[in-house]
Amino acid sequence: MAPFWLAALVLACGVGLTLIGAVAAWAGANLVKRLAGVLIGFIGALLAMAALGAPAPFLAAGVALMFAHAGLGLALIVRLQETYGGVESTEIDAEDRKAEASERAP
Repeated sequence: MAPFWLAALVLACGVGLTLIGAVAAWAGANLVKRLAGVLIGFIGALLAMAALGAPAPFLAAGVALMFAHAGLGLALIVRLQETYGGVESTEIDAEDRKAEASERAP
């Protein structure tokens, strides 16, 4: 069993990674960077769970969930790239507003 200070350090790193991932996912304009932020947050959450002594099946389920999010996120990013020609959220929003304006025009 690891000393208390080491477990506390690992927990602090896990919480820090989770917060960094959350900020990166929230503040990024590029969808690939947002997905990377979500994955960093997942890694931090798994690290924190391991530091708190979570059972191995919960950690394995967390890893499986992380890979599922990564696969789905990449599939959505590829589809958005094909549809809009870019992965910047500002460009996608501008294209959507332009399309909605043309649909509303009589």
